[in-house]
Amino acid sequence: MNDASITTEHSGSSCLQVGAASVEVSVPPGTMMSGFAARVEPSTGVHDPLTVRALVIDDFCWVTVDVCGLDGPTCRTIADRIPFREGHAVISATHTHSGPCAMRGGLGDCDPDIIEAISAAAAVAVKDASNSREPCQAYYGSFAGLGIAKNRRHPGRAIDPALQVVVFKRDDGTARAWLVQYPCHPVVLGADNRLVSGDYPAFVRSHLERAAPGSTAVFLTGAAGDVNTGHSAESSYSQAAAEHRTFAEAERIGGLLGEAAAQARTSGKPLGGVILAAAASIDLSFEVLDARIPAESAAYWTKLMADAAPGQRALLQTWIDWAARDHLLRDMKWRGTVTVLRLGSLLVVALPGEPFLRCAERIQEAFATPVIVAAYSNGCPGYFPTADEYDHAGYEVTDAHRYYGMPAPFKRGSAEQLVETAIELGRRLL
Repeated sequence: MNDASITTEHSGSSCLQVGAASVEVSVPPGTMMSGFAARVEPSTGVHDPLTVRALVIDDFCWVTVDVCGLDGPTCRTIADRIPFREGHAVISATHTHSGPCAMRGGLGDCDPDIIEAISAAAAVAVKDASNSREPCQAYYGSFAGLGIAKNRRHPGRAIDPALQVVVFKRDDGTARAWLVQYPCHPVVLGADNRLVSGDYPAFVRSHLERAAPGSTAVFLTGAAGDVNTGHSAESSYSQAAAEHRTFAEAERIGGLLGEAAAQARTSGKPLGGVILAAAASIDLSFEVLDARIPAESAAYWTKLMADAAPGQRALLQTWIDWAARDHLLRDMKWRGTVTVLRLGSLLVVALPGEPFLRCAERIQEAFATPVIVAAYSNGCPGYFPTADEYDHAGYEVTDAHRYYGMPAPFKRGSAEQLVETAIELGRRLL
């Protein structure tokens, strides 16, 4: 951990100054979409708009974008365009698999105009949120037993991650803003979908905003690297429609989560008005797990393409293109950022990439106070499986780095480094 990047700030008031705003980004038909290497056709329209949302709490800002991922440089560009100092701004992707390509160097071919539009929208959203700040009290709620999230690598392994909610209420008791976290891939919609959508998080937000007119909901996708609603990652290699991967199902799930989250208005526990923030850089290494060198793998994949279905052919072509990149083994290091916000008696942790659910659980187990863990923040370089999962191989461990445009998977133990950094920062804030 790089200690030089750690900053802290304290607000002694019991009341928080809270503002939130949402700005829509136009996505023209024909824009390439991200989330499925098997989907090579562009978007045909918009089901629900791509939004950039900002939540400002005193001098801390959280920005979310309805895309699959954002690269680190783009996150830094956005951070540089908003008036918050280093360590006091987090830029997160919701990780919807039905958004436009927006990550340079990975997750598909992105249009630079989309990245610029997102960056400009973020600046507007932050300005609007900052200008609309008003006195609020924060209340926290946690809701388990929802039966939505499933371990997609081990179907027989039962999990029950909680939906976590912070509602910011005005003096008159009305909701000004919501911060909602759930650790489940926004991949209800499949590779056959070609309409831009925020997937189920969009329906969570709209449910809350209808329930509390005048409020703005911000959704954080948790440590969902190995969690979705019940299908394997490999099932997304196909472009075929699946019975339960529909807009109706995304709306049903979003409605269930939104209904549960809305209960925080009446059952949430007050958090207090202390604000502290800490951020630290972290250097991680890659580890080559392929038995073949890239050229040998490309030759093998080329042979497989002859008899492959269209979706599989598209995936194999992505891998072949990856093998042809000349920089693959030049830089086997990656630097990211871990940020922790203390909001009264609550810690909110921002991790990069796609950490597995167990990462969040280990961070939460380290504290007696509630902890929300958000992923896909300040850069999305790929998956962070826990060390024990490397022996099980699979898409997240051995294959996903190619779609992400990374030289290799992250080295075993990288997830644990993220966890240790988050715990150390959290302890400094309590």
